[in-house]
Amino acid sequence: MHVTDARYELYGLRSGNPYAGRPLDPLTSEDDRLLELEGFIRLATIEATVKGAADANKPAFFLITGMGNSGRTSLANHIMYRYQHAMAARLPCFSLVTHCAERGEMTHDAYRTLRSTLLSLRAKMRANQIDVPLPLAEMFTDLSKRPRSQAMDDYELQEIADYAASIFAAHDMGFGVRYEGVATKELIIQASRVFENASTVVVFTVDNYRHATAVQLTRADRQEFARRGHITDLSPLSAAQIAALADHRWTGRRPSPFDSEGVCKAFHEHPCTIGLALRHLHRLLDTRLRQYDGDEPWPTDGLRMDEDWLLLNMRRDETWYGPGPGGFHG
Repeated sequence: MHVTDARYELYGLRSGNPYAGRPLDPLTSEDDRLLELEGFIRLATIEATVKGAADANKPAFFLITGMGNSGRTSLANHIMYRYQHAMAARLPCFSLVTHCAERGEMTHDAYRTLRSTLLSLRAKMRANQIDVPLPLAEMFTDLSKRPRSQAMDDYELQEIADYAASIFAAHDMGFGVRYEGVATKELIIQASRVFENASTVVVFTVDNYRHATAVQLTRADRQEFARRGHITDLSPLSAAQIAALADHRWTGRRPSPFDSEGVCKAFHEHPCTIGLALRHLHRLLDTRLRQYDGDEPWPTDGLRMDEDWLLLNMRRDETWYGPGPGGFHG
């Protein structure tokens, strides 16, 4: 067995390194809980917005901005989960189906993206053994066969969305949509119109840096969206937030081996995104596990990563220190 694997088991880390970076999805696993991390995300505000929309049978629109590895996908998944939870409070048998348009599907053709979304809902209705009424089936067929030169109007698409939502609701079901890495503001505008009457949740994630494939939102665009939805801007973590992350993500025997004050000092001048912070915590733990040669698991002092150790190991790898606002390079 690899020495690192043996050390994971020694400390009760049966799932491996707890700082492995991946999008969290509580719809798939209840263990994927999102943390506020000393104010990093205002979950109470988000959950109140979701609950208000669910109680009123209105759509919930969310816009999440941030740089790469900032936690946008995890937050989007959390919003979907909270929407399902809010609906289930009134309808115990409620279930949510989701359509997730990933980055590879994002183009500057908003109509094409919306068309794909609606046809995906048809497929999900069939997969859940929901009979599609003939009028709605004909609408879907018309949508799928029309050439781009004869594209449907937004309000024709809205009629399909409304009809589909009503059929889902009749089966104590609903749908949520996540658009990952939106490439054009027209998608945000059109999708908000198409789903404006449907009881659903729609989440847009947007890169907050200038790039040809990233949507560029002006202050006016943000103000317009804020009239109908909620905006969350994800920033790099502060040193205190990284220390909270190190403590909360530890799944082995308590306490966490990371010295909180040491983590704060090590990251004080180098804030970074949550994804990058996890990468560095992952590497630090693996380094410490390989160095530790004791026979007893923590809480002996063998695994403890104190301030001096953390500062020393951060300085040893100079490539960790990146010049940009994202903090370190991985």
